[in-house]
Amino acid sequence: MDKQIDNVIQHIKDLENRLGYVDNNLRYIKVIQALKYWLDKFDNQLSEEERIKGEFAAIYESYFCSGGGFSFYDRVCNSILEYKYGNRPF
Repeated sequence: MDKQIDNVIQHIKDLENRLGYVDNNLRYIKVIQALKYWLDKFDNQLSEEERIKGEFAAIYESYFCSGGGFSFYDRVCNSILEYKYGNRPF
């Protein structure tokens, strides 16, 4: 199970990196949608206890909790909504 979660985390990191290199709207939305998919998958693979105290608790908190403002997951979801409403970044 840890190997699967590590794989999911690696996908998320790769997509975060790719997000910095997108150069048009289609690539942007594809990366954002993929990020949401993998973040949801990461969330579903952890139990409630693992989210709080487990090995991946710090990583979970960095993606889904915020110290102020929106969390990373919220920003991804908001970006998808903005794109659907016609606000294109490029």
